[in-house]
Amino acid sequence: MEELMARGARRFVSVGFAGCLQPHLDVGATVLCTRAIRDEGTSYHYAKSSKYAYPSVPLTARLRRGLEAQGVRVSAGTSWTVDTPYRETRKEVQMYREEGVLTVEMEASALFSVARASGVEAAALFTVSDSLGEAGWVPRFAEARTHLQSLLKQTVAVLSESQRH
Repeated sequence: MEELMARGARRFVSVGFAGCLQPHLDVGATVLCTRAIRDEGTSYHYAKSSKYAYPSVPLTARLRRGLEAQGVRVSAGTSWTVDTPYRETRKEVQMYREEGVLTVEMEASALFSVARASGVEAAALFTVSDSLGEAGWVPRFAEARTHLQSLLKQTVAVLSESQRH
């Protein structure tokens, strides 16, 4: 990200897989991250300690409007960023589920923190690829792949359209 900023990039959108913590989210669901729990190490090199990192509000709103205009059903909410994917505990999963956290992934809070410290925009979108539910971890990455590819194309279309205006 820093190398791209050094080359002039001012806007970053992460589009990737995320595990869901809420039973109402199905594999392939689109989730727009409105804040990310900082449970990784990178963000603490860019921002003072706090529970959350936040995306660019205007960029996040633009993505939501554009995707919904394309007929994409978007769930928006909090994600838990943790950079040790096999170290999540059942207690943590339950706690964040009860807090209403939608997803778990590995990058959002770090990207948001780097962006804010650097004066650029960042946002994150996810396709639900697996779940951490009562039954434990249920991976369904192969099933979610086409949804991710579609979300990436739709996101590029939204950003391209916003550049024309």
